[in-house]
Amino acid sequence: MEAPAPTSPALSPCPFLPQINRRYSADEIHALGRDRSATFYHTALHYAQSLWLEGFPAKSLLLVNRALSCHLPEVSLQSEGFRPYHAVAWILQHRPEGQFIGNPRRHYQHLATRMVEPHRTLRTWRAWACWYLSKHLLPESEHPSDEKQIREEGIVEPRRLDIVRHLTELSPSDDVAAWQAALKWAGEHWSPASHLQFVPARREDLPTVEALAREIWPQVYRELITPDQIQYMLGLMYNVPHLEEEVSTRGVRYQLIREEDGSIVGFLGWELEAGAESERSTALLHKLYVKPNQHGRGIGASALTHVIEEATAEGASALQLRVNRQNRKAIRAYLRAGFEFEEDRCTDIGGGFVMDDHVMAKRL
Repeated sequence: MEAPAPTSPALSPCPFLPQINRRYSADEIHALGRDRSATFYHTALHYAQSLWLEGFPAKSLLLVNRALSCHLPEVSLQSEGFRPYHAVAWILQHRPEGQFIGNPRRHYQHLATRMVEPHRTLRTWRAWACWYLSKHLLPESEHPSDEKQIREEGIVEPRRLDIVRHLTELSPSDDVAAWQAALKWAGEHWSPASHLQFVPARREDLPTVEALAREIWPQVYRELITPDQIQYMLGLMYNVPHLEEEVSTRGVRYQLIREEDGSIVGFLGWELEAGAESERSTALLHKLYVKPNQHGRGIGASALTHVIEEATAEGASALQLRVNRQNRKAIRAYLRAGFEFEEDRCTDIGGGFVMDDHVMAKRL
């Protein structure tokens, strides 16, 4: 008689993996050899459930990875009890305190960037899809990406739309629908931005810029710099007289980012480098901020594209910016847009505070 799969009062079966009545082992995977048919897929997910119930969430995720190594033209990824993307999200959310989970975000980054054949490209984008789930569900402060690899190898972490596009092109199954259903289940409510307007800020609009900064900065920078430094920098850089001086003496161009319904969702500010020869001028992007509750909708990417187009039209040969070295989300966005690291710069701004930044630039 087969031994029942062990369970714990603290561990319920994963509802998105097959329900089992016995323990599965690695021998059942090894017995399939190079087989990557639906049989392997189903066996791997059964084994994933068994490992979860035995208290090995990290190993369970690895078996879901192996299930997703199959090509699967004849299999739906949304079948009852066989939903690998949902299972990844569920395990990340229900991992017991004290049980080893590793760093799924870094794991999926490495998996996506070091994939091998067969079906390398499809498997790469399935790994990025799982990476996106971990990015959405796990705090980056506890589960950081591999910044060393990103910088040394030029890794560009994808946007949601990139994953959708590639899985649509590559998947022989219903990856896109299954993944997006898992995201919705995990609580990501997403609607792409459309018909954005970049409205030049008049003198009377500068208090709106200040108000937006005071709303956005405490949310964006709370894990990067101290509350005291946030308030100091807001007072230094975002008071209306200072903004007026930037506009009048340096020609900084402030623009409000407005949606079709008239709501203001962010702002940007940039200038052509003062005193540069016109044929070799550099544009400086000083500020690009979007309200945090609007992140993930493509607004920041659209705003960045808008600045690049305006700077190019003005004859700039490069667009340069500074970004806090710990602001990984912004750094990823700039890398996606084709910016490269130029140098690191630490500047004393008074009050006992410094700005510790990467200088990044994009050739136009």
